[in-house]
Amino acid sequence: MKLKVTEQIEELRIEMQKIASDKDLTDPKVVRASERLDELISQFYLSQRKKIL
Repeated sequence: MKLKVTEQIEELRIEMQKIASDKDLTDPKVVRASERLDELISQFYLSQRKKIL
């Protein structure tokens, strides 16, 4: 079952927090998780904007 974008965002947010809890915020793993989270958030906002228009 494919998760909704909002569920994916929440899961990735939690994952990023776990990764960042013992690493520097500039660590490549933290940065990659943050970039993936940014992409999902952008997808979410674009989908919401399309619903409004």
